[in-house]
Amino acid sequence: MQYKGEAEEVRQMLSEADDYIEEREGGRLVIFQRNGIFQARVYRGERSYLYRSLKTRDLEQARKAATRLWHQFEFKSELGLPVNTYSMSKVINEYVAMREKDHEQAKRSDRQSARREGTSEAMLRQIKRVVKFWHKHCGKTPVEKIDNGVLQDFIAWRKDYYHSMPAQEVPKNARLNPTDKTLQWELTLGKAILKYAQGRGYRGTKPLPTYTHQAEKKIVRPAFTSAEYLAVRKGIGSWIKEAPNEKWRQTRLLLRDYVRVLASSGMRVGEANGLKWRDVVEFKDESGRLNVMFNVAKGKTGARPVIPSHACHRYIGELRERFPNAKPNDLVFTMPSGQPIKTLIDQFQNVLKRVGLLHNSNGERYTLYSLRHSYAVTQLRHGVPIYDIAKNMGTSVTIIEQYYGKSATSAALATRLGQWKFDPHKLSKTTP
Repeated sequence: MQYKGEAEEVRQMLSEADDYIEEREGGRLVIFQRNGIFQARVYRGERSYLYRSLKTRDLEQARKAATRLWHQFEFKSELGLPVNTYSMSKVINEYVAMREKDHEQAKRSDRQSARREGTSEAMLRQIKRVVKFWHKHCGKTPVEKIDNGVLQDFIAWRKDYYHSMPAQEVPKNARLNPTDKTLQWELTLGKAILKYAQGRGYRGTKPLPTYTHQAEKKIVRPAFTSAEYLAVRKGIGSWIKEAPNEKWRQTRLLLRDYVRVLASSGMRVGEANGLKWRDVVEFKDESGRLNVMFNVAKGKTGARPVIPSHACHRYIGELRERFPNAKPNDLVFTMPSGQPIKTLIDQFQNVLKRVGLLHNSNGERYTLYSLRHSYAVTQLRHGVPIYDIAKNMGTSVTIIEQYYGKSATSAALATRLGQWKFDPHKLSKTTP
């Protein structure tokens, strides 16, 4: 009866109006009454307690409810499960609040490394967009019950999500059929939320689920050929000249600069959106040519330096001339209003439509990310080592080989074969 004396502590904590106290399970379970409603207190060990309202004024019902609570507590304790149950939705809300706080702290920090490692505005926007699916899929489920089966079910549920709702309720810009890459990212976020819950002790000792979604097929975004890229650049130039006012002209100049820098550096769209003037460093290469280096902030694969082609020095120089009063902490690419870029895809698609390049010959749709693919393919065709390309792009050699190597193989092979000279005098006499 080592817990017997703890009823006396309850008596000290309770108000004078509490007129009933009953010890059970050797004092580890205490039933008491507050404002006429029976309550229960369970001793968790190490002077820690669990309180629950039994939601009744009837003593017998209170005893039954308290007994159920005690058995649930013992059962969870034996399995290493948390005593307090947290729904997935509650954990999601905590996780989003944590990322919001991280984002605000990063913005206020004077340290460049802290700003890079913190949650970016673009990432926070993506998180808030995706968690709505997790709220609806398993928001009411206790977080310790989220296992591989729940994650696997999410994929099928997500594919059917927009198809199962009335057409008039589907958001205007919703993608009815999410790509494998989208599903992989959304699943990764769900697992990140579970990892957060694990760290907070909300899942007890239950192991984290390990389910991963394998793409049914690798979808490679098309890369622009040299002729196609030149047509896009000319199309943007004509579009700028046709601008009916200065505001529209500035928006079109922004797209021109954006396209040129993406194509010459291989940066991701999100990385370009977060690039600030303090991240642009001028230097000379071994040939004495002026160039710039971009210290890309933390994105998909962490912070890294990016070395674009030397032509990018001129593009950045023209940007500096347009914005001579830009401060180190100002974004390199901003809307004419000074606000950060959300997306330029609509403007880019407009230009592609003007020049007749919405799709390649296989019917694959061009996007802004096609500029990144074009960069990779161009570097491969020029014989740049694949490891150097992967490092500069912030990706792996495997990804370069799987997604870009095939596009570059024919041209690179043709170049090497074309350099071979036929010499009939070196052929063996027995050669047919």
